[in-house]
Amino acid sequence: MNGRITFLASLIAISLLSILLASCAAEPAEATITPTAPPTPTTAPTLSPSLPPLPSAPSTPSIPSILPTPSPSPSPPTTLTHTVQPGDTLLGLARQYGVPMAAIQLANGMGESTVVQMGQALSIPPQAGWEDASAFWIIHVVREGETLVGIAHAHDLKAATLRAANELTDADLIRVGQELVLPLDGPAVALAPAPSATPIPRPSPTPVPSASSAEVAPAATVAPAAPPPADVSAWPRETVRLINDVRARHGLPPLAYDETLALAAQAHANDCAQRGWCSHTGSDGSDIKARILRAGYDPASWAECWAQRQTPQGAVDIWMDELPPDDPHRRTLLTTWLSEIGVGVAQTSWGYYFIADFGRP
Repeated sequence: MNGRITFLASLIAISLLSILLASCAAEPAEATITPTAPPTPTTAPTLSPSLPPLPSAPSTPSIPSILPTPSPSPSPPTTLTHTVQPGDTLLGLARQYGVPMAAIQLANGMGESTVVQMGQALSIPPQAGWEDASAFWIIHVVREGETLVGIAHAHDLKAATLRAANELTDADLIRVGQELVLPLDGPAVALAPAPSATPIPRPSPTPVPSASSAEVAPAATVAPAAPPPADVSAWPRETVRLINDVRARHGLPPLAYDETLALAAQAHANDCAQRGWCSHTGSDGSDIKARILRAGYDPASWAECWAQRQTPQGAVDIWMDELPPDDPHRRTLLTTWLSEIGVGVAQTSWGYYFIADFGRP
């Protein structure tokens, strides 16, 4: 009996112990779940000695980078300098640099001269202000008795065009010596003045005697052959005498000497001598027809020969020594479609320039 009671007491004790152990496993001890107090915040982190210090805030705000940067003022166009080379003409330089001849004339104080000399240093102005001008715009110096309307008419221009090109407010306010720009589209060729009520008779050309002219002219008009003159001023007519002598030997009539053609030829000879070289193109770009029209000769046909030689005979010889078919000068001297001639002679560094202008009215 006592033993049974002891067994039951032990069993009860064991059950109570199991209940107590199960309760401890379900609820952990308070010490293990007590929360830790949050850390106290600091005012600033401690920088590492190896890092650079933070920049201080600027006292004044900086200009935003999006604002445009002012562009520098444009530099003024530069003026070029050109040293004239063999073959240069005023018109050629105008075309080369894109400005009219008038611009170069004004920049160099040339007046209305179109002659440029080899080795001459020319100032070439910038194109600004001349964008609408042709290369043929040129200077005309006002002479006594000229009017704006008359100048415009003589160059086939409208007075309003001439006035606008020169920014004139009053067409009547031009003065002697004033430089006017002629806004031309081609070489300058002054037109003949309007015919008057009483036409001025043109002197009849007189043939130059030839040593062999008896073959084509009556004996009474034949003059004896003369030796080449020593005076250079007589060389133009001497050149024509030699040409007519050659023509006579080929059975051709003599060419008549014309003073107007001679004026055109002499002007071109002077142009060649001043610039130091020669061609059929003038310093202003003019050709033979433009030059003889300018002198006052209105041709139905025209031609020109030039040579650089020491004597008239040398000039005629070089023209006649050409061989067909490359003989344009020889064929001109022996022409049947030209009837008049004028010659100009000008001295150059070696010998003389001989210019022979031919025409038929």
